Amino acid sequence: MAALILMVSGSLRDFVTAQGYWGAWGVWAVATLFATRTAGDFTTLPHPPVWVTTSYAVLGFGMLLSAAVNRDWVSAYQAVKIGVIALMFVAMWRLVPWLDWRRLIVAMIWAIVVAFIGLAMTKVWSPTSQILFWATREGSFLAEYGVLWRGGVFFLPIFLADAVRTPSAWARNSLMIAACIFLVLIDGSRTGLLLVMAIGMGFLVFLAWRGGWGMLRWQLRWMGAAAVLLLALQLLNTGVNLWLGGHGAGSGVVSAAQDRVNTVAVESKRVLEGALNRTFETRIGAGDPARVKLLRASLDQVGPCQPFGCGFKMTGTEIEGTKGLMPVHNAYLAALGDFGILGLTGMLGFLMAAVLPILRVLRQGDRSEQGLFVVAASGSALAYGMALMLNTFTTEMSEWGYLILMLAFAWAPAKGT
Repeated sequence: MAALILMVSGSLRDFVTAQGYWGAWGVWAVATLFATRTAGDFTTLPHPPVWVTTSYAVLGFGMLLSAAVNRDWVSAYQAVKIGVIALMFVAMWRLVPWLDWRRLIVAMIWAIVVAFIGLAMTKVWSPTSQILFWATREGSFLAEYGVLWRGGVFFLPIFLADAVRTPSAWARNSLMIAACIFLVLIDGSRTGLLLVMAIGMGFLVFLAWRGGWGMLRWQLRWMGAAAVLLLALQLLNTGVNLWLGGHGAGSGVVSAAQDRVNTVAVESKRVLEGALNRTFETRIGAGDPARVKLLRASLDQVGPCQPFGCGFKMTGTEIEGTKGLMPVHNAYLAALGDFGILGLTGMLGFLMAAVLPILRVLRQGDRSEQGLFVVAASGSALAYGMALMLNTFTTEMSEWGYLILMLAFAWAPAKGT
């Protein structure tokens, strides 16, 4: 639960400083290693998956080699951070065998609750100077927009799997699914919206493979409830925003009863229209010329930088309105340009580490509870890999935390399985 709360509170480092945020992860790792060391004998457990450890090793070595060739100490520092993230994965790997899927779901629910508490607090008070509202985008002091959507996207596959596993808990899972999609919608991230659509299509395909299309009608209850709850959350959020912005029915004095009725009707219409707009109108079709310019410029840069790369954040170009070089918004292209062939190989290794558990379940025809959640966790890790195609290369635990969690649950046998 502590690790998941740190993930959904990625902007907390702006409040407690980056060192404080990494320190919190360090405390978690030490406590986890100590707790698992005293919990039982680990000599019979398999070693962490080779695909994951090798990917970390290749990526880290590529970064160090690039640092040596380019005399770039920043690249060396980033390689050290990747090494620390690899150790965090080991801690997560040691923790997972002592847990079951139910505990993961409970921890995710509490993490979502914390995300909503952060949103509620930010509407009346924020302890930081972050820009938390911009046009149609909204965030909180715990997770500003651009960060908020990640918890919604990467938790969503697990809640979908639990909705299939425990039909009796349809109300709870409907609320959690609606909450995840709500976080993505108010964040306004195009990457998050695309991933939600990809997760939805992948879920339907897997559901058909697991039980046939006839099974889909048994899922309609929670699907319908999730849609209603999502609209309710949008109505509540839009209404609160309008009220706090001084545009609500209580912003002026209305003397006549009929005027009060008319005012309520008008404001109710505005709230409903705002909620519907936030739900169905997205930024996907808006285009992104800056990203296209970055990709084109970076494709020309990666060739001369081979085979060792040109150093951290050197793959990119200048964009009007920004200071200095803006890194390309494609982590794989950035890894190739910054750290060479080894950097790209390491990043692609994580993609394969996310895909292989899914292939194993499909090949074995595993329709058990374990197979269901393995696919969900792997699907979340795969969604992380897809997100990197539209985001910069990063070494922050607020982002890598989702990957280490999902890969650990996808590869390690959960308790009782």
